[in-house]
Amino acid sequence: MITKETCVKIWNCHNEIEKSNRLIADMAEVLSHDKEKSPPQLHNAFGDRQGLQLGVPSGSSDAYRLYNVSTDLAVKIIEEHIKMNENRLVELMAIAKLELKG
Repeated sequence: MITKETCVKIWNCHNEIEKSNRLIADMAEVLSHDKEKSPPQLHNAFGDRQGLQLGVPSGSSDAYRLYNVSTDLAVKIIEEHIKMNENRLVELMAIAKLELKG
C-alpha cells in the first residue's frame, strides 16, 4: 500500500505544477490582449492590478517579500519550479512502486 505521506507529496507536486501552468497561462492571456505587449499585470482578489511578488511566509510583516519582480525573471522561476516538481514526481512514482510491492 502507498503511504499517506507519499500520496500527499504526489498531490502537492501535481498541485504546484497545475498552479504554475495556470499562472503562466493567465500571464499569456493578459499579454495576448495587450497591443503594446507590456509586461503583464495580474489582478488580486479585489480586482486591483498587482505586480508579481516573490516571498517566504513568516510571522513578521513582509520581511521576506519582494515586490514588482520582473516578468521575465518570474517566468523563468515558474518554469524551473515546474521542472523541479516534474522531476520530484518521477522520484515519488518510484517510491510508490516500491511501497506497492511491499
